[in-house]
Amino acid sequence: MSNKSKAVVAIIAGSILGGAVSTVIKITIRYIPPFNFSFIRFFIASICLLPLFLKSKIKFDRDFGKLLLLSVLPTLNIALFVIGVKTTTASIAQMLYAGTPLIVGILSYFLFGHKLSIKRWIYITVGLIGVFLVILLPLIQKNVAFTGDIKGNILISLGVISWSFYAVYSKEFQKKFTPLIITSIFFFVATATFFVLSFFEISQNNPWWFNLNTTSIFGLLYVSLCATVGSYLLSQYSFKYANPVIGSFSLYLTPIFAYISAFFLLGEKLNSGLLIGTVLVFTSIALTTYKK
Repeated sequence: MSNKSKAVVAIIAGSILGGAVSTVIKITIRYIPPFNFSFIRFFIASICLLPLFLKSKIKFDRDFGKLLLLSVLPTLNIALFVIGVKTTTASIAQMLYAGTPLIVGILSYFLFGHKLSIKRWIYITVGLIGVFLVILLPLIQKNVAFTGDIKGNILISLGVISWSFYAVYSKEFQKKFTPLIITSIFFFVATATFFVLSFFEISQNNPWWFNLNTTSIFGLLYVSLCATVGSYLLSQYSFKYANPVIGSFSLYLTPIFAYISAFFLLGEKLNSGLLIGTVLVFTSIALTTYKK
């Protein structure tokens, strides 16, 4: 199987596993505070990967220290996401991440000199217009249902930028570290970070564990095992076998599954502004990725 084929398989599988993550997180954090939820999520994920991580022969050198610092970026992304998704819609939250390949393309150009033709710059600009349209929907379409919240939209957008930097630099670190090591370190850093942050929530909230039910437990397990261990590992493999732009292309497919889950589980519907923004972003990604 060629590297391109491996990347495609990883992208499709990751999109299926992580498709409902925004919807399920939005439902689950009704019962579990965001940082407590994130701590348990990454603690479970870390336990799953720890045996494999311990079997890996890894040197705790300067590059390992840099990898620890790099893992702050996806951790920040998670923190911004769980706060932002509380107030915006699950559909908008996932759709904003579809703009990642565009941002990754720009960062790859400025940081590593990856060439972009004038046509690709035009395509990226069109996609960014679509992203900004979605971010500003609460201001553009006032009193229209399912336009989200401007604060939530901005927080998630900042998370997208943080994740885009991570996606670009992950490609460089894969010259020395395997996808398993990179993913494991991220999980360990996220677990430690959210463990500290969870205490602030516990001091401000009634004991949330008394409100647990089947829905919240299922949501926590789905996000921890399928949407975290499964999709993050697959995303790293897609970064490994493809360039960063194509590696982030899973975020082009994931919103489709997100719309479906949000419709059935939350009753969310597409409005005209979100539909136009989505079409612009998807068209831009398709042209940027496939056109020469």
